[in-house]
Amino acid sequence: MFIRSHYLLWYVSPMKDRVLRIFSKLAEPVDAIMLVNDEEPIADASFFHATGAVSGLFENCSAFLYPDGGMKLITTRLEETSARSTPAEVLPYFTPAERAELMRSSLKGVARLGINSSAITYHWVKEIKAVAPGIELVDTASALIAARLVKDKVEIEAMREACRIASRVADRIPDLVQVGMAEYEAAAEIGYQMQRLGASSVSFETIAAFGPPSAEPHHSPDHTRLKEGDAALFDFGCKVRRYCSDITRTFFAGWADERMMRMYEVVLEAQRRAIEAVRPGALAREIDEAARSYIDSTELKGTLIHSTGHSLGINVHDGARLAPGSELVLEEGMAFTIEPGTYVPGVGGVRIEDDVVVTRNGCELLTDASKELRVI
Repeated sequence: MFIRSHYLLWYVSPMKDRVLRIFSKLAEPVDAIMLVNDEEPIADASFFHATGAVSGLFENCSAFLYPDGGMKLITTRLEETSARSTPAEVLPYFTPAERAELMRSSLKGVARLGINSSAITYHWVKEIKAVAPGIELVDTASALIAARLVKDKVEIEAMREACRIASRVADRIPDLVQVGMAEYEAAAEIGYQMQRLGASSVSFETIAAFGPPSAEPHHSPDHTRLKEGDAALFDFGCKVRRYCSDITRTFFAGWADERMMRMYEVVLEAQRRAIEAVRPGALAREIDEAARSYIDSTELKGTLIHSTGHSLGINVHDGARLAPGSELVLEEGMAFTIEPGTYVPGVGGVRIEDDVVVTRNGCELLTDASKELRVI
């Protein structure tokens, strides 16, 4: 009993802190914030961030957050067991009429209600208006994203495990993939290996790109088969307790020509410079510039065609980018990918990606797979 109580105290505190952090980021005050999930795939990542619910879909369920850090969770009986693993006050319902009454009581005394405009559907706006006529709805989407950017110890620990799993699989790729294998086969094998190591799922559709398709950053795996001399680019990640990893490694089938070897060398150095620039107080655009300016100083100028990275967390793209023009100031606890690449259409591409969390004096590298140029 002592051990369970100790765990709950350790868990409840971060959840309350998350709610308080959300309210601290508001541009204007509200009396409560309502986060709601519709049916899959219309889910609100901020719902799961605020509640800390690890298991369950929570379709047609809603969370009410209050300025004192309190939280209510209106849930179907289907998700009640999962809901009770959170620190929220759990209010189960069986019928839509029961749900409406629970919403009405949760909104008692609330004149201004915050909603997440990027996730709520019009159906739920009508539900709110029906139970609380005259209530003022305030868009709090930016505060929810800002609060998610800084990760607490619970989140970072889940990401560390997700990154550990992805790193181990990345190191195994030369043994898992062989000449003649199709992209879709390689992608399936990578996902399988991550789940064998303890991941709950992949973070996103695994990218496996062989030869010229590796010059397309978001290539979808198809029937293309790996040939001798091809670049083989793999971009993948997994989830642990809902939190994501995201890693990219580029290999070569049998051998690499001088041009592709040079691309690899340039990308690796660009990534090293970007990682070195990560620290509290740095601007997001400065991290991008560290990688981009180096690539543009070489014969590969202009071949980095995306941002150098993005924030990472409960979503694989978690609300911010390391991109030209971004004035985001990095803070301790923020997590990002660092993923410069160079792409030559019709030839191939090279991308190297790792995940970092900002620390007091720099950053912690969460992914640690080898970056040595390797052949399959």
